[in-house]
Amino acid sequence: MGGMHGFGSVVVAGGELAYHERWEPRVFAMSTLVGVEGLGSGSGRAIREEMPPEEYLRASYYERWLFSTEQRLLRKGTIGEGEVDAWVERLRAGEEPPTRRDPAQAARALEASREVEPLGSAGETPFAPGDRVRVRRMRPAGHTRCPRYARGAAGLVERVRGVDVFPDLGPHEGPAEPVYSVAFRSEELFGASGEGVWTVRLDLFESYLEAE
Repeated sequence: MGGMHGFGSVVVAGGELAYHERWEPRVFAMSTLVGVEGLGSGSGRAIREEMPPEEYLRASYYERWLFSTEQRLLRKGTIGEGEVDAWVERLRAGEEPPTRRDPAQAARALEASREVEPLGSAGETPFAPGDRVRVRRMRPAGHTRCPRYARGAAGLVERVRGVDVFPDLGPHEGPAEPVYSVAFRSEELFGASGEGVWTVRLDLFESYLEAE
């Protein structure tokens, strides 16, 4: 939820587990294959944020992934409108689900999951290590990777990570921008705490920052 208040504890019992239901790893696998095989269109993360708010809050983590996976398939035309609902009815009626074993496809998915994509070289950038910056106060209408709790906070640039495609405009659509590792004092983000003061480091795109 990007650090929004009122949504309960961040750390909950069982939160360290990768899956909580047997169907969840299947959803993860389907989402991976949609990307690896080019079967879908759009960004899963951004599409998940298109869910009606009441549905988003009611859904579990992988129920949101299931929503975005189906939407990506629909937008690419890989499946048609009503096709999933029709299959649900057929399965409820007792029809056996089709199976398909494709070792080559599985190998491609595994290889893609293990790939490392380093950021590009940044070259000369507006901000440098040691510069004081402030996160812009903004309320984007669509998807953003800028945490809500950091907006308006001042921090110190520690590193220039490199350049990456600006994600807020959609996958592969935005220009390449420098990404900075910015250190914040905890009290700057969250106020005074009985736990003392600690450092929070965030990787932030240049569009999120302004000179302090």
